[in-house]
Amino acid sequence: MPLSVKIARNLIWLQATLAMLSIVLLILGPALGSDDILDDLLYAPFYLPPLATGWLANQMHTRRPRVRHAAIAVQLSIPVLDFIHFLFEDTLTWVLSAPWAALIVTLLLLPSARTWFAPTLPAPCTPSQPAPPAAT
Repeated sequence: MPLSVKIARNLIWLQATLAMLSIVLLILGPALGSDDILDDLLYAPFYLPPLATGWLANQMHTRRPRVRHAAIAVQLSIPVLDFIHFLFEDTLTWVLSAPWAALIVTLLLLPSARTWFAPTLPAPCTPSQPAPPAAT
């Protein structure tokens, strides 16, 4: 696995870990007497994309191109969703999530990552090489 993919995978895992910690704090909020329960529940769906990329990071060892494409798509959706939340709540989480996602997307778009996730196809038979015998 190339270094760029390892770094991107670790950054995604850290992002998913922080999302899980936020979910734990979201659950503990009402138990501790928080007054912003409705606001917290409205923000709960925004924790799903980081968790989805955490699952995709666990699938990176398969080298399937669709895992890379899905991770890039979800990483691009995170700052967009945070910006939409900013439009309604005036939070600046998108300022932090945008560079983080941009770094991960950049690492996954590098040529070494592209070759890592490239599908491995068998070499075609050329006329100079006879086809292998069929298994019986």
